[in-house]
Amino acid sequence: MRVLHMMYRTEKKRSAFGFMSKIKNLCSFAVPFLAYNLGGRIKPVLAGYKITSKCNLKCVHCPYWKRSGSDQNFEGVVATLTRLRSMGVRILILEGGEPLLWRDCERSIRDVVAAARRLFPCVCMTTNGTLPWGDLPLDRVWVSLDGPPPIHDTIRGEGTFEQVWGHLKREGQGRSFVSTTINATNMSAIPDLLTMLRGAVEGVTIQFHYPYEGLPDPLFIPPVERRPILEKLIRLKQLGYPVANSVSSLRELKNERWTCEDGLLANAEPDGVILHGCYLKNRGASECSFCGFTAHNEMSLAFRGGFQSILTGAKIFFSGPFVKGASIVNEKSI
Repeated sequence: MRVLHMMYRTEKKRSAFGFMSKIKNLCSFAVPFLAYNLGGRIKPVLAGYKITSKCNLKCVHCPYWKRSGSDQNFEGVVATLTRLRSMGVRILILEGGEPLLWRDCERSIRDVVAAARRLFPCVCMTTNGTLPWGDLPLDRVWVSLDGPPPIHDTIRGEGTFEQVWGHLKREGQGRSFVSTTINATNMSAIPDLLTMLRGAVEGVTIQFHYPYEGLPDPLFIPPVERRPILEKLIRLKQLGYPVANSVSSLRELKNERWTCEDGLLANAEPDGVILHGCYLKNRGASECSFCGFTAHNEMSLAFRGGFQSILTGAKIFFSGPFVKGASIVNEKSI
């Protein structure tokens, strides 16, 4: 009984500490929010760091695995992370390629995550889900799923759905969101995917395929043709399906009234080049009317006081359980 009591007290203290850490992290966003709304000062709050272009898949809609070039070594990566933090970044999302493939001799992505946790209140990752990630001290993980098995495998490779689904079930509890890119191939299957994922993940963030190499692009859906699926996504969200995007953001996309404050973003490349602003800088021709990067719209709406988008951001980045050990490291970073 004494051992059980001690375990209970330890767990209670850990939960209270994790809760206070979440509150402190959330409050750290008050400074850039007030600077934006009261002083008109814009600094990047969220950064996507494409730490490598290497990938174990060749997804039909992705241009990044086709790119050549060397990754930075560990010291270079830490220098890039430090520069992002000095710019004001609060949320770091490690991307690729496939970020789990990054290596520098005996250093791995685990070392990168540990370094990032000392600098940022919130450290996340996007992955294609074919490799294990479960014991990395990340606040959130986005796993790519683009439809039920036949559709997903058409886009990302035969057998990949089964791999991703297995990892989601084993490792995704409590932290994982699914990231779905809607294109002409999978648009009709999105409701079926949401049905499969109901109760299996924290939520599904939706974006639309962007024609990086210009038109014609057989995967691109013109904005006017997105309306039916956006109307369906709004209805499904209202019925309790795991659509993470806010209704206000989905409606902006449907009405082709796009809100984007690109100054809130920063992007880092595998070679350490950092660009402030639109996700497409140095990555493709920027055509705002084709855009479907809904996360940028969501953040812009939140900083402009959109209540639904504020709640969406808080739920995605700060409502999940802290990973073991992550909150302790995080507490030292703020």
